[in-house]
Amino acid sequence: MNHTPTAQKSPRLPNVLLGVLAFCAILNITVLAGAYLIYPGYVDTGEPNIVALAWRLLAGHPVYLPIDDAARITNLYGPYLYLMHAAVFGIFGAGVAIGKAPGIVALLLALLLVGVSQARRGWPAAACALCLASAIVVLNLPATIWDRPETFMLMSVAAGVCVNNLSHETTGKWLRVVLFGLLIGIVIGLKVFAAIYFLPFGLMMLFRDGIAAAAVTVTIAFAVTALPFLTPVFNLQYLLDLVGVMADKPNSLPGLMKVFRYALYYVLPPCLFVAVGWRHMDVESRRRTALLGIGVLIAVVLVMYPAQKPGAGMYYLVPFAPLAFDLAARGLTAIGNRTFAVWTAACLCAVMMTLGIPVEKRFVRSLDWETASAVAAEIAAIEADFPSKTIEIGIGDNNDSYRRTYQRTRLVFDGHPYSLDTSIVIDTTAWGIELTPATLSLIDTCATDIWLIPAGERPFNWIGYYGKDTYGQPFRDSFMRAYAKSESRKYFDIYTCRRSE
Repeated sequence: MNHTPTAQKSPRLPNVLLGVLAFCAILNITVLAGAYLIYPGYVDTGEPNIVALAWRLLAGHPVYLPIDDAARITNLYGPYLYLMHAAVFGIFGAGVAIGKAPGIVALLLALLLVGVSQARRGWPAAACALCLASAIVVLNLPATIWDRPETFMLMSVAAGVCVNNLSHETTGKWLRVVLFGLLIGIVIGLKVFAAIYFLPFGLMMLFRDGIAAAAVTVTIAFAVTALPFLTPVFNLQYLLDLVGVMADKPNSLPGLMKVFRYALYYVLPPCLFVAVGWRHMDVESRRRTALLGIGVLIAVVLVMYPAQKPGAGMYYLVPFAPLAFDLAARGLTAIGNRTFAVWTAACLCAVMMTLGIPVEKRFVRSLDWETASAVAAEIAAIEADFPSKTIEIGIGDNNDSYRRTYQRTRLVFDGHPYSLDTSIVIDTTAWGIELTPATLSLIDTCATDIWLIPAGERPFNWIGYYGKDTYGQPFRDSFMRAYAKSESRKYFDIYTCRRSE
């Protein structure tokens, strides 16, 4: 029996409130994204590595290196992250803002797709999904604005919801097959485990389109994932070796509990609206909603495992936002345009957005515009003073100064070497990949003429986030034999090769 509610008069006030909330949410994120785009630095240690590798990709440098290579710059992200950045660099040239632009565009496009995916369900559903997705973005700052895979996966899942909702039931079957295959292939090419985010779509496809269609989707996905590895700049074995090491990170019960708490943001709103709207759904709507809901719950549980490991976090759940709030929109639509339902949606959105205010305030305060600009100016001045020398940025012994070193991309853009990235060395040494004799030889032979070390600090004497000596005493001994401090400036000490003195 069809329990679709009869039409009712539109509840004007809560609809207006939902509209105001949606407008404020999108405006807020747009302003945040624009501010971070023009911010002259980075907020995360991994961003410079992605940007540097993508820029070097244009010159044919490989992205993945052997674990025992002299250089330590390989990260375990998939090739499509670097290819997207390299494409933007190829069009617009090098620059800190240009390097951050792909992630920011992906974020804004994801929110646009969330709204588009709910367009057929009417204004309350679309506005509610937009508000809740925007709240997730704010609650997970800076992970939802930094230049790493999460925003691209969020965009991909939002596109998947659009494909699922807007393609025609019968004639759109093969369109879904192809587009889902492309999207799954791309997200696997961002992070190895990212196919989990598309598990809910897979369940729906099996029941709606059949096993043959699902098999074609999987085939397309594997082909898309494999394509970059046919080129010499992406060596699959080197990537798999690193993934194997990182997969052995220990489990963290406190990390699991934190991820579980954040998972409630994705689970409770859909449960609320689906529970109330269930009796108003017809049999087919119930079946599809149940399939999608079961798929989301299974996928969330699966992602919680990698998310709880050291170096990961609750932001691994962010790509679920379009799916979770698509479920909420289904329930809200089934309830109909009833005043209590729209009021409930507006109040829930307001609460979720309010919870993100402290997180946003911390993020805004973390943007030290004055220091970031001054560090960039000092790096440029040092380059100008040593025009014939190769320069890299190392680490000192203090957590606070570490953020200065994020601006190493400025040197990479100008053609300087890129052999050691502390964001990578932190992980590799913490999980048992010690620096090799070949790495020490880079230092002993002064492969780089000048190293910049945060001013007044002991070079490479940093205990990393995991409580382990990041570079080790043998490396420091090699460095002090090969280099001597020749000059101090406000933010960096300049260490030059002793052989050139």
